[in-house]
Amino acid sequence: MKNAIEIRCIRENELGLLKDFLYEAIFIPEGVEPPSRDIVEKPELRVYTDGFGTKSGDNCLVAIHDGKIVGAVWTRIMNENDEEFIMVCEL
Repeated sequence: MKNAIEIRCIRENELGLLKDFLYEAIFIPEGVEPPSRDIVEKPELRVYTDGFGTKSGDNCLVAIHDGKIVGAVWTRIMNENDEEFIMVCEL
């Protein structure tokens, strides 16, 4: 199929793309200036990408079209005892 989308697990050498997709997921209301891309380096957002793949429960699938990753979905299990979880709740 010419327009087929392949779905597969992310590879280790592709993990850096998660920050790009995290940035793209930030809601920006109409008429509001987008934040700079380095916003994903804020501690409250880094919890979603730092060390991804090293924790039990880290999972990521990517969508590939014409040989290029065009989308990603990932999960990271956090519990209320994790320092990162508490930081996220303080947003």
